[in-house]
Amino acid sequence: MCLTKILSATARLACLLMIGLLMPASFVCAASDSAKVIHAAVQKHGRVDAKPAVIALVSMDEVLPDCQQQVTVTKVKTVAYSESGMTPEKIGVDWLGAKLDIATNVGENPVLSLEEIQAANQFIQVGKRYLIHFQLCAEGSQRSLINMYAEHMAPTRPVRKLKT
Repeated sequence: MCLTKILSATARLACLLMIGLLMPASFVCAASDSAKVIHAAVQKHGRVDAKPAVIALVSMDEVLPDCQQQVTVTKVKTVAYSESGMTPEKIGVDWLGAKLDIATNVGENPVLSLEEIQAANQFIQVGKRYLIHFQLCAEGSQRSLINMYAEHMAPTRPVRKLKT
């Protein structure tokens, strides 16, 4: 039962991402000025948590036509931070048997507020699994995060009162 819920949540995220990739280029091209930190209410121990959790970072960079788009579900192995320690600049992941560093674009993004940068910092955690959409440019030497989704997120459902 639990495994089916996890698989179905992961499958939904993958489907949503693939729909975005298959849409016409005019809709898919996400400019860096449209970056968003997505929050949602999360259930813990059968109750909805009062503080919404970050579940995704979307449109962190512009999708470039000359770059290869890649999607993977993997654990974050390392996080490299800015000098202040507040901004995650790069994440290290295992991809196709090799360690790959991907720029997060969190600090370079002009539309993210200080609160959103802090939320992104708390969202990206070493050892946690994510569905990651990134691009490889210039023969793989430049790697840039486009979207990042939490793999395990229990969806919230409104509480229904049964009539007796």
